[in-house]
Amino acid sequence: MKLDSKKMELKKINDNIYKLTYNNVPLNFWTPKILLPFGLDNEYNKYLIRLELDEEKLEQEHFKKILLQIEKNIKDKLELYSNEFKSIIKHRELKKDLVEIKIKTFKNNIITKIEYEDKENNYLKTIYDLPKQSYVKVLLEIDGIWDYRTDKKENNKVGLTVFVNKIIVLK
Repeated sequence: MKLDSKKMELKKINDNIYKLTYNNVPLNFWTPKILLPFGLDNEYNKYLIRLELDEEKLEQEHFKKILLQIEKNIKDKLELYSNEFKSIIKHRELKKDLVEIKIKTFKNNIITKIEYEDKENNYLKTIYDLPKQSYVKVLLEIDGIWDYRTDKKENNKVGLTVFVNKIIVLK
């Protein structure tokens, strides 16, 4: 997947939120087959998943490059310093990097869809049963950007809002 930064648009919704579109539509794409080491996580009453990037696998290295390219395009468009941007890729020393993605909700109800490749053995399972150490493919939606910069330039932070639209748990 090659992204043309000229087709990426930011529309200001309010003081702190921008909507991101690519060719006038939301930016959605599938991850490659990737490890979900921890299952479903809950932080501050928000659900999220963490995907482990194995850069020795070409598809995952390419996926990471796409995410970094999107982040770079945002930094360039908003003229950000690198320390102002909070990446969704969490670098870990001596371990593989993680990508943190929020589970999509509406009025506190999870609307992310989940599908198990092995339907026969998992027909009653829900997203709350998401197994640890499983391989998944995830449909991501890069929804927008949150921007909490002030005139003081202290603790300025900007980051992507990325949601999971669908998870397929592989065999």
